Amino acid sequence: MKFDNLFVFGCSFTKDNYQKTWADLVAQYYNLTLHNCAERGAGADFLVSRLLIEKIDPNNSLVMIMWPSADRFDLWADSTVPHLQADVDYASWVDGKKSKFVDYYGNYSREVGFNLNGSVPRGYKNQYYKYFYNSTQCIHNWYVNVITAQLYLAAKNIKFIMSSAFPLKNPIHYHHDSFVIVPEIYNKIDLNCFVEGSVDEGFFNYCKNKNLSFFNSHHPDTQSHRHFVDNVLNSEIQAKLFNR
Repeated sequence: MKFDNLFVFGCSFTKDNYQKTWADLVAQYYNLTLHNCAERGAGADFLVSRLLIEKIDPNNSLVMIMWPSADRFDLWADSTVPHLQADVDYASWVDGKKSKFVDYYGNYSREVGFNLNGSVPRGYKNQYYKYFYNSTQCIHNWYVNVITAQLYLAAKNIKFIMSSAFPLKNPIHYHHDSFVIVPEIYNKIDLNCFVEGSVDEGFFNYCKNKNLSFFNSHHPDTQSHRHFVDNVLNSEIQAKLFNR
């Protein structure tokens, strides 16, 4: 089976306005048309919404997802909550130029959409992380999103490959506290859909553990993305593209 399109979902590890990521490299290497539906600072809630909205032809498309960390809260802002609209300057630079919101369809504006700024407790998100955040709930909401995406893609007969920015057993980046994994939820994840190393390591720690180079303290650079493609992603991609 040969695909023409590559649909990718994730955060700035997947779509970076300042360097090429694994998604760009995979599309270039296999000569696929890239549809990059990731956004800088995105969490799992936004990711699944974009996945459900995107029109993907299962006959000529491969989907690849790199799940962001679980300690992210995708906060929606519109005219019904003007105080959240005023928080726009705390949003990520999704276009690489200025802080903006992004809506369900990937459109940018400073009036309406998700305030995606990763796990950083800026603006009104300070209140969330101070009074409401806990790792157990975030991790299990994250697992539910992973399961939802897997069930949806399988139901639509869409070929897909998953990886994770951080290990599936502890997908937290910054906001660590004690947590309990509910096995009845975790065990419903199809781990066969994930690339090697996803359970205990993830992309970020993979790069750290191998002493690969970083663009900044938060982001592995393009050469590290290339190493991940060559040594981790390629075998899964070839199996999906060529039925090897």
